[in-house]
Amino acid sequence: MKLFENKEKISRKEFRDFFKKKNPILPGTGQRLFSIDEKKKMEEKLFRREQMGFISKDEYKNFIAKKSKEKYLARDWARKRIVEKKIKFLRKLGDL
Repeated sequence: MKLFENKEKISRKEFRDFFKKKNPILPGTGQRLFSIDEKKKMEEKLFRREQMGFISKDEYKNFIAKKSKEKYLARDWARKRIVEKKIKFLRKLGDL
């Protein structure tokens, strides 16, 4: 199941429910890829603090582009690899 499967936009509730189901564990660390705080920050950035917002596929692509910029601004390799894994995961979810 993909995030934007046959839809042009999704609601905040759909996004939150999807991330509850799909949050893989990082190999070797035993930690989830996205912490609760990271999920909340992503929600706020994507939905702009609106009560019941919607996000389109284009806005989701722009968010991933910003994450790519974050990857290149990271100073150490460990952080870059984690951000890269997150980007790959977000692309896979959005079917991009």
